[in-house]
Amino acid sequence: MNTDEVLLIEPKPQSEVNPLHSYNQGYIQGNLLVALRQQTKYSVIPTVTIDIKGTDYIPDISIYPQREKGLLAEDLIKMTEMPLVAIEVLSPTQGTQEILKKFKTFFEAGIQSCWLIEPVAKAVIVSDFKNRLTFNSNEVIDEVADIHLPVEDIFG
Repeated sequence: MNTDEVLLIEPKPQSEVNPLHSYNQGYIQGNLLVALRQQTKYSVIPTVTIDIKGTDYIPDISIYPQREKGLLAEDLIKMTEMPLVAIEVLSPTQGTQEILKKFKTFFEAGIQSCWLIEPVAKAVIVSDFKNRLTFNSNEVIDEVADIHLPVEDIFG
């Protein structure tokens, strides 16, 4: 290549990289982050990239066992360690089946629990590899992660 030539790389549109995020989706993610961070036994991290067999996945929220607080001296671009819980908040540009297919991949990779938050129905579906429970009142209970969270903290 001649040093006078410039190689232009066209970035992919954000919608091809990650689904577009809506106001309601962002609002719920914010509520979840605040509520889940009160569960001191966990590190709650939004939109971190996890590598599953060479493919990148970005759950809206990942819950890991408690890690050292603060910033890491050496940042991790991709996590190869699977989170205990992966949470997806359904956006208007996503379909439920698309998310459930992703959850199947997550379970096969070792993620133990997945939550699907449905903003319109104000419902939380908590799944593990055997069960799927829906919560839309009182509290969300994830027995695998031992998390009890008032539904109002998510949608309020």
